[in-house]
Amino acid sequence: MYVLQQAKQQVLTELKQAVKGLSPTQADLATPPDPSMGDIAFPCFALAKQMKQAPDEIAREIAAKIGSKGFIERVNAVGPYVNFIFSNATFGSSVLGEIQKLGKAYGVSTVGEEKRVMVEYANLNSHKDVHIGHLRNLFVGQMAVEVLKMNGYDVVPVAYINDLGVHVAKSVWAMKKYHGEEQVPKEDRIKFLREVYVEANAKLEEDPSLKEEVSQVFLELENQRGEDVARWKETRDWSIDYLRDVYDELGLTLEHWYFESDLILKTKKIIDQLIEDGLAVESEGAWIVDLRDEDLGVNLLIKSDGTLLYNAKDLGLAMKKEEDYHPLRSIYVVDMRQSHALKQLFATLKRMEFDRELIHLAYDFVTLSDGAMAARKGNVVRYEVFRDEMIARAHAETRERHEDWSLKKVNTVSRAVAFAAIRFGMLKQDLEKSIVFDLEQAMSFEGYTGPYLLYTYARIQRLFTKVKKIKLDYAATKLTEPSAHDLMILLSSYPEVVFSIGQTLQLSRLPQYLFDLAKTFSAFYNDVPIATAEPEIAAQRLALSEAVQQVLENGMELMGITPVDEM
Repeated sequence: MYVLQQAKQQVLTELKQAVKGLSPTQADLATPPDPSMGDIAFPCFALAKQMKQAPDEIAREIAAKIGSKGFIERVNAVGPYVNFIFSNATFGSSVLGEIQKLGKAYGVSTVGEEKRVMVEYANLNSHKDVHIGHLRNLFVGQMAVEVLKMNGYDVVPVAYINDLGVHVAKSVWAMKKYHGEEQVPKEDRIKFLREVYVEANAKLEEDPSLKEEVSQVFLELENQRGEDVARWKETRDWSIDYLRDVYDELGLTLEHWYFESDLILKTKKIIDQLIEDGLAVESEGAWIVDLRDEDLGVNLLIKSDGTLLYNAKDLGLAMKKEEDYHPLRSIYVVDMRQSHALKQLFATLKRMEFDRELIHLAYDFVTLSDGAMAARKGNVVRYEVFRDEMIARAHAETRERHEDWSLKKVNTVSRAVAFAAIRFGMLKQDLEKSIVFDLEQAMSFEGYTGPYLLYTYARIQRLFTKVKKIKLDYAATKLTEPSAHDLMILLSSYPEVVFSIGQTLQLSRLPQYLFDLAKTFSAFYNDVPIATAEPEIAAQRLALSEAVQQVLENGMELMGITPVDEM
């Protein structure tokens, strides 16, 4: 049990002793809106109804009965609330000692032990670029994986690659029709796939009758028969190699890759069984699962031309994942535009007596200033272009600040700053809100940004380069400043923040917490001298700074951000 939970337990014990018959729980405790009021509050509204007494009067009576003891330094009543202020000497010292002892393990929970959770993300298409809009999916999925692992779950991260959709058929068709046996240099392969897809869509818009040719290619690929299969396999391999390189660069920890093309036979068998069981019925030549009684319309599985729809293949994927891993819970990281399709999928699986917890972790998409991106028209911001622009901006800023640094050092720091800006910018927003990514704002070393976290971490590291003979003291008895107290309270809440995110998957809480921690440290740093204070005081202020640095590092690691010692 972490220190903050121990302190809350003491508060509950004191409340029980102060009010006969009272049995409060941690859920009854609140956080005061202003830190100066107290660290933990107990509202007396419910108690007032029970006792038929004014809540502020009850609060005063309770506060008068509880004195300084253990973690509690003092208690006061503010209106209808009983506010508890924790002692720096006992509570603060315990928090600093706990962080120093646990290090990277600070924040770990065992709530998920022996519970397997699958996180499906990075579900990109073959034969297409990775673009800026995909990054939100990749970072949300990876952060969900890391937070769940921190909470003790057995996490299985997987990707499902759409390597056999209509977009693939369009690309293969255009290659055959307009490029024949054209040889593509290795370094131009992804560029060629990008251009041929845009070309295919342009040709189809000019002459819609060509869609019949694309449909024929699609059927051949789905049945894995015909002259187009070899071309598909070759170009598919180009795409998969490209995706692996990008995923490795972004630090995705995928345990397994599923491919749509591998699920065709399994999906067909499942649908045959659904038809036999009467769950799937024919409708105008197509096969559907009728979900209208659940206000979900009809789940179209097979079109009238015999081709499988995505929803059908998702059934095959769900069964394959179950066979391979038996997860108790499956989390689908998919943008909110697919919400209806996933509701149909979950409802269909339920009718198939698929007894697992299924969660759609939905997020809104990333937009440009002129609207949503569309790969078929070619107006996307490709990942590589975006990445290189961010690194170039970070490089210019770093070189200007440190003309004496080697090129290697500038490159290392610039890359860390750029990726911190990108990841933080994609993860700081609530998932249900869209993102208009502002490069200049994301790169700022001030404000609600990733570089600001890196700057705070490096600022603390710089403190330690100035003091080499001072032994750190985790007693916290001389940390009397309000900003120091605020820091210790914030530090103590980190495990609860990580636990809460693991339960709710409200990922934006962590960037907000880390920003608040960095901002509060900045206030402390500006309030008092740290390394240059008297040795006994400096030893405790440095210990507090070390704790802040450790928690910043732990939190940034969950977000995939790599700290740097200098900026």
